Amino acid sequence: MKSPNNLASSTSTAPSTTARLDLLAIALVIIAGVISALHVGKAPIAVPQMREEFGRSLAGLSWVMSVFPIVGLIGGLMAGILVQRQGDRRMLVIGLTILGAASLAAVMEPSFPWLIATRIVEGLGFVLIVVAAPSVLNRLTPPARRSIVFGIWSCFMGAGISLSMLLGPMLGGWHALWIVDGALALIIAAAVALKVSVAAASHTPTAPSSRDIRSVALSPAPVLLALAFGAYNLQFFAFMSFLPSFLMERAGLTLAQAGIAAAVTVAANMIGNLLAGWCLQRGVRPSMLLTLTFVINGVLGLIIYLAPFGAWLLIALCVLFSAIAGIIPGTCIATAPRTAPEARLAPLSLGVLMQGNYLGQVVGPVMLGVLMGAWGWTAAGLQIGVTAVLGVVLAMGFQKAWRN
Repeated sequence: MKSPNNLASSTSTAPSTTARLDLLAIALVIIAGVISALHVGKAPIAVPQMREEFGRSLAGLSWVMSVFPIVGLIGGLMAGILVQRQGDRRMLVIGLTILGAASLAAVMEPSFPWLIATRIVEGLGFVLIVVAAPSVLNRLTPPARRSIVFGIWSCFMGAGISLSMLLGPMLGGWHALWIVDGALALIIAAAVALKVSVAAASHTPTAPSSRDIRSVALSPAPVLLALAFGAYNLQFFAFMSFLPSFLMERAGLTLAQAGIAAAVTVAANMIGNLLAGWCLQRGVRPSMLLTLTFVINGVLGLIIYLAPFGAWLLIALCVLFSAIAGIIPGTCIATAPRTAPEARLAPLSLGVLMQGNYLGQVVGPVMLGVLMGAWGWTAAGLQIGVTAVLGVVLAMGFQKAWRN
């Protein structure tokens, strides 16, 4: 098994063990991740309003969410190549700028085709951010602190999504939400450019060779970890994408109430993120964390969608599901750099992980939208249960590859 300390051998991706911890730079990178995740969370809370404005079905509107990760699925590894070639700090700033500009552009011509087009551009920025930011953190953080820092970093998605779900109803419409989120992305891009200085940027960005790319793409450990991350997203994004609509229909909540309940539910994901970092710091095997989480949440997902419950119990089960589910992204993101065949190839390993992540995000909501047309909300429980089995198989395969 690779030790986390192995990453310290690469000057381009890791600091020395005696390097001063730049807390301001680390905080800005994590905040940048949270703001980027606002652009993921703004779509689900906007779905009820978009159904009225555009006259689209849930299956049609699922593309507002799925077009985002489609870009990542296609470009995840390419983003890793760009980060290694151009430098992680530079690509983080560029990604934030693209994300913010596209969000602002969406409200200029509020038609459904234009919305989808700008979501594609947002996706380009987002995939650069989620590959570049962990590379910056991996390089800025001493090996002894990495599990904790990456545990905090992995909270970015839950924090950003929940904040967007709270902001959406408060702002009164999806147009205002798009404007606010876009402006925040541009502000944090400027802050990162100013405060994460040249000294904190990649020391020697180099273009990876085709051999480097093949060694990562064909290495079993990073690929199986990426597929496990994809299985998680088949579960979680199927659960999250229509959560406000589900709570409005099953629990009888208003849009504002559903937004608050969904925000609390998604925010609970951060509990699992932090728990994963704590467990990894204490030597718990990544495969053990993945396996237990898939099993528990497979059962919970079936219960939530197949059994009749009152509003409060249903919300409580959703919060529990999200809290436990957070263990998986925390584990995958912290482990991915250590699966690279060589420490200098950590950005490529993160790119592969993001492609697996986006595979689940693309397939999950679209699959659920189609299945719901035939079986209603029951389809969500079945999808979560089946993918739990897939996740356990992938976690066991990853453990074997990791050991070898």
